Amino acid sequence: VVIAIIGILVGLLLPAVQAAREAARRMQCSNNLKQLGLAALNYESSYKTFPSSFTLARPLVVANNNRLVEAWGWTVSVMPFVEQGNLYNQLGASQMSLSDVLAKRNPSLLNPMPLLQQNIGTFRCPSDAGEGIAKAARHFGGGEGTVAGGWGNWQPGLTNYISNRGTRDQPQTVNDCWGMYMENIYIKISGCTDGTSNTFAFGERDSQYGRAGTWCGVRNPRGNGSSSPNHERGIYSITAVVRPPLNSTDPPHLWNYERRGAGAGFSSLHTGGAQFVFVDGSVHFISQNIDWAPDSIAGYGNSWDVNPLPNVHGTYQRLGRRNDGFVFSVDL
Repeated sequence: VVIAIIGILVGLLLPAVQAAREAARRMQCSNNLKQLGLAALNYESSYKTFPSSFTLARPLVVANNNRLVEAWGWTVSVMPFVEQGNLYNQLGASQMSLSDVLAKRNPSLLNPMPLLQQNIGTFRCPSDAGEGIAKAARHFGGGEGTVAGGWGNWQPGLTNYISNRGTRDQPQTVNDCWGMYMENIYIKISGCTDGTSNTFAFGERDSQYGRAGTWCGVRNPRGNGSSSPNHERGIYSITAVVRPPLNSTDPPHLWNYERRGAGAGFSSLHTGGAQFVFVDGSVHFISQNIDWAPDSIAGYGNSWDVNPLPNVHGTYQRLGRRNDGFVFSVDL
């Protein structure tokens, strides 16, 4: 009888303990995003602009330019502002491109793998039990620096925190993507005309469905999706669009379905939604049931990307766009 009573009590207490642990993990995740949001603001204060989504080895001008050339991500840019300055200096990120580092052109860093595969707590959601390195589907094999250095299909350190690109897909040389972090435009805080408290800066992506991301950067800056060998390690290893619904699963939104799949959007393993840090540094939990519109509406053609009409986008997409004139509060 005593054993039965103890078993019943344990059964009653276990869900409460698990809930408390998840609450603690969610709080730590919120703190990580808060630190990243403040780091971006400190970066903007120092350089008068937010970092780009990734730092190109050479200008992104023509179709094949930068094809398979590895590039540092925004996460590396903010390292000095999240107490990772030593790692930033060890990588030589301010002097050499990621491609050059992998090609062993830095004589003081002939084996960058131990650094590039580090599991950095600030870039990880505690609720995500994924491996410390990126999923095999996001390996960096075939990149110019990787081939020159003879690294094979190596897998970088994983990150659960991804920058907000907005709504426009594919790498852009001129066009605005409407988000806060792009490869061709360095956004100033004054460029967030919809309000810093109404615009996503960074959000989560889980490792189970979205395959998370790679904190060091991208293997293929010209890759616009994830459905082919040339694209699967493209821009969405470090950034995301709000075209897929929040917390897309695989299936129905296959992770490798380019800019509409789980691998191109935001997601988390928190129950019911995901956490985002806004441009002003505030962190909010966004419900996966937030108003969202599909990326094609009869009669509007390509308007999904560029047309600011209110019936083209849902609240979720509006929070991902910094300057379309339709200010949507997170409290809606």
